Amino acid sequence: MPTRSLLVFVLLALQAPWAGAQNPPIDHVIIISVDGLRPDAITNLGPTLLPNFYRLRNEGTGTDNARPDAAYTITLPNHVNMVTAHPVLGASGHQWTTNADPAPGVTIHSNAGAYIPSIFDVAHDNGLLTAFYASKSKFSLFDTSYDAIHGAPDMTGADDGRDKIDLFVFDADIQNLTSQFAADMAGNLFNLTFIHFADTDLFGHLFQFDPTPGTFYSSKVLLVDALLGQILSVVENDPNLQGSTAIILTTDHGGMGSNHVTATVPQNFTIPFYVWGPGIAGNTELYALNPATRADPLGSAPDYTGTQPIRNADAPNLALMLLGLPPVPGSTINPSGVEVSPFGSTNL
Repeated sequence: MPTRSLLVFVLLALQAPWAGAQNPPIDHVIIISVDGLRPDAITNLGPTLLPNFYRLRNEGTGTDNARPDAAYTITLPNHVNMVTAHPVLGASGHQWTTNADPAPGVTIHSNAGAYIPSIFDVAHDNGLLTAFYASKSKFSLFDTSYDAIHGAPDMTGADDGRDKIDLFVFDADIQNLTSQFAADMAGNLFNLTFIHFADTDLFGHLFQFDPTPGTFYSSKVLLVDALLGQILSVVENDPNLQGSTAIILTTDHGGMGSNHVTATVPQNFTIPFYVWGPGIAGNTELYALNPATRADPLGSAPDYTGTQPIRNADAPNLALMLLGLPPVPGSTINPSGVEVSPFGSTNL
């Protein structure tokens, strides 16, 4: 297993080199995607009802005004963004635009006409253990795309194989999924874990994405908060995880009424992005840590030209930076990482 960098913070400037200073080492990163999560559902419910969401907010850095893909506010395209650090469309896009279960054998690469590396490639090829916990069947796309048949050969150091995701778990019951994660983590200590919670999205479609306390949608935000508490408990009660684990929480889209298809609707494109862990700035707005490289979009939905907002697709390269690893090869979203330290970067 490679030596881990102690560099915890980075600059968001798209062409800047990795930068940072000494902070506690991060050996484990957990990326959590809460499908269809509106940030105003969190603020409406507040810290008393959502103590674990507010732990991430108050003990870490983040924003309630991040953005998904510029053209798509649907699940699969955005989650491909969130593991590849590519947009959907354009010359650098991964081109995955559908939102249904993929046909057998279809991969991100076969659809794009070229291999699209992921966060799992970088982590696994550097000798780290990886896991993916999914609560929608369509996420089989990732298991197939990066399995022993379709994953790329490992050209980094020792040959760790083509199967980039060591453990892939699908369970539509997010409480069972979280329990499985807790049990697995006790024995495997995955370095990179992606966890997907579907219920907020499912109940938004069934009963509307209504962030008012007392709604069916808000009840699922409460459930996710309880599951976050379980994840935090796993981290804080295992001496091998405590003090060396970071959590990145975001979503694929918000929602308005009973859908989230239209990418120009503010309730669809306004999303949270939180970062928590050792060495991470506490109770700090993420845009305030990156004034020279990121611009708060206010109420707009910027394209990929000009100074960028924080996006959900910042997650993969931020996670790799926290682990002391290079960015996803060929990635165009946040290849230099995101500043999450309270101390600032020498390159700012």
